[in-house]
Amino acid sequence: MLAAAALMLALPQLHDLRPGAAWGEFGGELAGLEARVAAQPDDLEARRELGEAYAARGLAEEAVAQYVAILSRKPGEDLARARARELIEKQMPAWLPERVEKVGVFGCEVLEMALRPGGGGRRQEIGQEQAPAQQGGKARYRLIVTKEEFAAREGERFDHVHEKLFARIDYGYVWEGERGRWEMKVRVHWGEDEATEVAREALRATLAFHCVVRDYLGFDPTRPWGKPVDVWLLEEGQPGARAVGRSIYLYGMKRPREAAEWVREVAHEYGHIALPGIGGFTEMDDPWADGELGELLFPKWLAASGVPEWMPWSVEGWEREARARREELMKGAAGAPDQSRLERRNEAARDYLLGLALLVEKEAGPGFLGEALRRSPRGSAEQFVEAVRLLGRERGISERLCRD
Repeated sequence: MLAAAALMLALPQLHDLRPGAAWGEFGGELAGLEARVAAQPDDLEARRELGEAYAARGLAEEAVAQYVAILSRKPGEDLARARARELIEKQMPAWLPERVEKVGVFGCEVLEMALRPGGGGRRQEIGQEQAPAQQGGKARYRLIVTKEEFAAREGERFDHVHEKLFARIDYGYVWEGERGRWEMKVRVHWGEDEATEVAREALRATLAFHCVVRDYLGFDPTRPWGKPVDVWLLEEGQPGARAVGRSIYLYGMKRPREAAEWVREVAHEYGHIALPGIGGFTEMDDPWADGELGELLFPKWLAASGVPEWMPWSVEGWEREARARREELMKGAAGAPDQSRLERRNEAARDYLLGLALLVEKEAGPGFLGEALRRSPRGSAEQFVEAVRLLGRERGISERLCRD
């Protein structure tokens, strides 16, 4: 980011002055108006002109930011409110400015989530995203969830996997302090009114897992995709779930599930999306181990930090089962790593890899595990074991993790 922009983002009172994407992008034609707003932040007419100029160029985020700035200074500006609402109904912005939650442009709720940083202070620094605000020894995340049952926009309502239209959509944002804005991380799509409650629950649970991955493993799980994770609720099919690309599909919505099953399904599929994949277990229906790893670790980290009261489904029931499964897997993988146990590509090999990964997380911390996963570019179990060896030597803990 340019130094000037970084300086502006560092000043909370200037968040809504951030130069838009148009700065220099259209031959500098907006530079004069942007400079006027920067010099006179309370000039509402200049902001209105700039907002219209951004909107005319398809820069919805920058335009909405100007109308929110107007409303922050003059809440009764109905024209600015109507214009911001018009833009939001046409296209929900990928990011939103600070104070959008205070001006009432759309129905939303702000949530907070406190996590023990990196599992009680074991966070590794390599490859870390910027840390959230720290208070009382905990990392604190701020989230926005919409509460309007928005009608899905063009480009959002059609699922290409099932070739099905979804009428409703809700959005989840996370506050990015260094960028001075809320960034969209999750969208939930559904069709029938009776699925509204489950949609809101799935939105909150997926956001909670986003924060857990971000804090414990040290990277933003949406960054490789450049777009939010999509969750689609389908009435048809037996209760279950699967992940395709950056989408999670939850099936059999009209059939009740226990809270533990909801948590397990969402954690498993989010693991497929968020974790750098370790696969190749071709003798199984699911050749990837990242889903299992997600359902074993995400509830553990949530429970260790204290599950937020807004988490819709109890984590306690599934974490009891996951804890027993973790202990079993780690016991089976104890001792020096044995590459020959990964050769068959079957369930036994998959379970051995999971046990190794869980031992790494327990002995060296979640940040170490996240870095080892990122250093396995080809997604093979052998690559992961070698990455653990090399990283352990770099960190001076090879005697605990890389015994020959």
